[in-house]
Amino acid sequence: MPVIPELLVAHFQDLSINDFIALMLTHAAKVDAHPAVKEGAPEYFSMGDQLRALAAELGQWRDAAATGSRDAKAKKQEVWEAGKLALAMNVQHLTMLSLHRNDPAILHDTGFELKQKQQTSKPSVNLLAEIPGITLKHTQSASGPVSGAITVVLSRPKNAPCELQMSYDPANESSWGGQGIHQKARIEYNGLEPASRVSFRARLHVEGKTGPWSQVATIIVL
Repeated sequence: MPVIPELLVAHFQDLSINDFIALMLTHAAKVDAHPAVKEGAPEYFSMGDQLRALAAELGQWRDAAATGSRDAKAKKQEVWEAGKLALAMNVQHLTMLSLHRNDPAILHDTGFELKQKQQTSKPSVNLLAEIPGITLKHTQSASGPVSGAITVVLSRPKNAPCELQMSYDPANESSWGGQGIHQKARIEYNGLEPASRVSFRARLHVEGKTGPWSQVATIIVL
């Protein structure tokens, strides 16, 4: 009996929960812009908004489970499995559509690595070896700096998504909180506590994999 080949690397069973959430968010961003998905998708296919909502729910139960609650741990596992199923069904759909149309391009730019790359393809640059640059600036208005507002400026390879984290106590690893995965080079923050010291760090996300963290950048909010 014919078997549908595995054309995308979708072995996310061994990912940590944080890396899995990052993969979901990366795939969600790719789904939003994917031409084949914009044409329409079956009801079992998870769109970008659905994936982001699932990732946010998983993050909430991850944090709740850290308190030791049995119910929270069980719910975390339940939502995690739902996320794995959603990604697996999306991968299967894209694979079948690519085979049906005989169009390998459908498998490109999905957030998942191609399992078998064409021998004619050009050697790719190892983006995961790149470390993004991060600069923090006080947001300016016509009358001067804006109180409680800063701008994060990311320097990274073109089209490479960048994960951002923020902390008020950078020496404490558990204090770092996720700020999402960004394609933009500039991210603005408003409403921060004046005189507080806030730190940021960033790393690249490429086809479900992560690179090293950047140096920590710190700024005192005006």
